[in-house]
Formats: sequence, structure tokens, C-alpha cells
Amino acid sequence: MTAPDRTEVLVFGFPQTGVPFEGGLVGALERAESGGAIRVIEVLFAGRDAESGELSVLSLEGGAGELAAALADFRLDRDRRREDTARALEGDTEDYGAALEAGEAVVAVRVEHTWARALGDAVGRSGGHSLGDRTRGDDVASLRLHALDAARRARVG
Repeated sequence: MTAPDRTEVLVFGFPQTGVPFEGGLVGALERAESGGAIRVIEVLFAGRDAESGELSVLSLEGGAGELAAALADFRLDRDRRREDTARALEGDTEDYGAALEAGEAVVAVRVEHTWARALGDAVGRSGGHSLGDRTRGDDVASLRLHALDAARRARVG
């Protein structure tokens, strides 16, 4: 019996941050993924520049190892950042504008818990089966919706 895929969306907010993103988050994802406990499925970064209010959005799919170069280019290359933002937004800036103020950022990560599959396989080989799983990822909504909803709630709460 193979356990169903288990996914989770983690959302992190950075209110009025002046701290630059310099790879620490990507490094943590790479370490977690290389240990085999998780697999990074999708990452979303959205932020507004503190001075100009310019919106930057990056949406990527794939493992953490592929993210490092893409995020470095996004952070360091203004033209690339604008291209990535336009592609991620596809003309939909209203939701982001309502959720993020100048200087704020949000990072959302969808991960698969690969450890759960290994555990489920071991249980199945031993003749057992799952009696319940309340965190099954079948109903995990859009990463964008999770990120923007969390950003709005943080401002209200």
C-alpha cells in the first residue's frame, strides 16, 4: 500500500522588512530536500519595494536545487525581475496590491512530505493500512491564494 501524496503549503510574511533576501531561505529548503524528508513542489515570492512600492513576484515549480539560480537572477537582475513578475501576474495585480504594502513580502512554499510515502509503504509491507490522514494534500488550494490570504490576515490580526 503506497501512502497518498501529502502536501503542505507553508507561508511566511516579512512585514516592513529592510532585510535583503540573500539565499538563506533557499539554503534551508535545499538542506531539507537533500535530507529526503520533503520535496519542494512550488515556491511563490511576492514583495513590494519599500521605496518605490514596485511589486515583484516570482512563481517557480521544481526542486529547491533549481530555485537557487532562479532566485539569484530574480534578486540581482532588475530586467529579469520585471519579466518574471509580468509572467507570474499575467495582468492580475489587484490581489497583490490589496495584500502587500510597500516594504512587505510574502513567501509561500508547497512541499510534499516524502517521508509519509516511505512510512506508508513500510506499513503496507507489514500488512497494515492507514486509518486516517487529516493533512492529505488533495484539497490544497492555489499557492497564490494561500500567500495573499495569509498576508491579509497578518495585517488585520
